[in-house]
Amino acid sequence: MLSLVRHERPARGRRRHVAVLAGIAALLVLSNGVVRANDDDDDDDDDTKKILTDPTPAKGWIVTLGGSFQVGPKYDGANSAGPSFMPSLSWRRAGEPAGFSAPDDSLDYAIYDTDRFDVGVVGAYRSGRYSGSNIRLLGMRDVPWAIEAGVFAEYWVIPERLRTRVEVRQGFNGHHGVVADFSADWVERFGAFTFAVGPRASLGSASYMRRNFGVLPGEAALNGTISAYKPGAGAKSVGLASSLEYAWSPSFSTTLFARYDRLVGDAGNSPLVDRLGQRNQFSVGIGASYSFNIGG
Repeated sequence: MLSLVRHERPARGRRRHVAVLAGIAALLVLSNGVVRANDDDDDDDDDTKKILTDPTPAKGWIVTLGGSFQVGPKYDGANSAGPSFMPSLSWRRAGEPAGFSAPDDSLDYAIYDTDRFDVGVVGAYRSGRYSGSNIRLLGMRDVPWAIEAGVFAEYWVIPERLRTRVEVRQGFNGHHGVVADFSADWVERFGAFTFAVGPRASLGSASYMRRNFGVLPGEAALNGTISAYKPGAGAKSVGLASSLEYAWSPSFSTTLFARYDRLVGDAGNSPLVDRLGQRNQFSVGIGASYSFNIGG
């Protein structure tokens, strides 16, 4: 399932929904200068020019609340889909431009942030796999939900056009393996629209692969339709993701998104996928966000 809760950090990287405060402030100052010029004299022109060239910085924070509804695989390798909803919360300083963030980015916080390179901590939520949800999983152990925490790095190869990103996360609760996700996005802006598309790839440690795609001898005996299987570390999936955002106003926007993944290697060869599920995994969804200023 896609993880869509994320923090847009207060810097250039991936901020969205900019309030047009600077333009409003400039118009107010300009009209004030014109009135003073008419009422007083030409001596005030210098003061007006000084104000116009030295505007007061915007104050406060821009908070963005949102959420997304999506339909995707119930678990890695499932041949059935289910709905899910994920809320989101982000913030940035007033006056800072909004940047790009892919819908499948995990929640993150930048520790080091420049115009083109960011690095920081990251977290994600992964839904579980439960034998009671599908009769074909009879005898299989449940894989509970998991929290994954780790680090990320992001680099804009071409500023505002081509972004690359890697996340490395350690699992807790449902699994205790390590997952590494790689992505690249080509970003195009057309007026109020922002379109992005790019490849995806994911790797898993041996612990992660065994927990999600392995079959113990006892499980195979209870299920009766599959054999025991012990996968190793390596590639888990490759795919493609795309999104289309439309800004209805500086405060409100909606996003359509879709992602395709194909399970490969030991993950794709697992009987849980090859016999009971499918290698092709599709997800589609829609999201909305609203931004407002506080403390200004």
